[in-house]
Amino acid sequence: MTARTAAWFASVVSFGFILIAISGVGLTRPVETASFKLFAPLEAVLRSVASPIADAVTNYSDVRALTEENDRLRSETERLNAEIARLREDGTQREQLERLLAVKNGLADQQFAAAKIFARDPSNLRQAVAIDKGRADGMKKGMPVLTEGNALVGTVTRVEDDHAWITLVTDVDSGVSATILESRAQGVVSGAYNRRMVMDFVSQDSAVRQGDTVITSGIGGSYPAGLVIGRVTGVRGERQDVFRSVTVEPLASLSKLETVLVMTSFVPKKVSQP
Repeated sequence: MTARTAAWFASVVSFGFILIAISGVGLTRPVETASFKLFAPLEAVLRSVASPIADAVTNYSDVRALTEENDRLRSETERLNAEIARLREDGTQREQLERLLAVKNGLADQQFAAAKIFARDPSNLRQAVAIDKGRADGMKKGMPVLTEGNALVGTVTRVEDDHAWITLVTDVDSGVSATILESRAQGVVSGAYNRRMVMDFVSQDSAVRQGDTVITSGIGGSYPAGLVIGRVTGVRGERQDVFRSVTVEPLASLSKLETVLVMTSFVPKKVSQP
């Protein structure tokens, strides 16, 4: 170390001790006060400039955290909604199967196969639906098809290896020998173009009222007796007419069908002409 460097170092150390001594007795307070007054405006300006920047940085971090949390919550909500929808669908199908099971238990002398509807006639001219059971599952032409409440849906009219087509009771080509439960009046129920049904050949002297229940009569051998077709919604016919025309609304909600029962044990009988 040179003499000049040593002298400079000694001067700095001495000056430092002097300042410490002066500060200790309060002699630097006027200088500190003057410095504070001098630099206070500058400090305020710097703080006003820096504060929005600091707030922006803080807000950006908060917004980013909130965005990430919202994305997480949205994903969780979508997952829960999907799970709720699945559980509701499972519950609906379970209820349908339970009601169909009640049909099977009520007709214990018959055998059934449950099937799901997966297609409808695309032309909209025919009232027909396709089920996911076919020849390989024992489906045969002429088998009656039911839904809950022992309600008649229609008949198997075409069978393929893996599916079958059902002609609904509301189709214009459908015809079912029927009996009105309350009055025992008989006739034939056929489909109409308005997707309802008409019961023809009802005797004029038959006591038929709105709300009466129409069931299969079993006459003709195409259906077993006692299946519910629908309810009477109107009666037409003048006194001079031989027959009355009865409008019937199907008991089954045919437009909302999802699962049906095919009566596999029933074999239609072919009745010869007299």
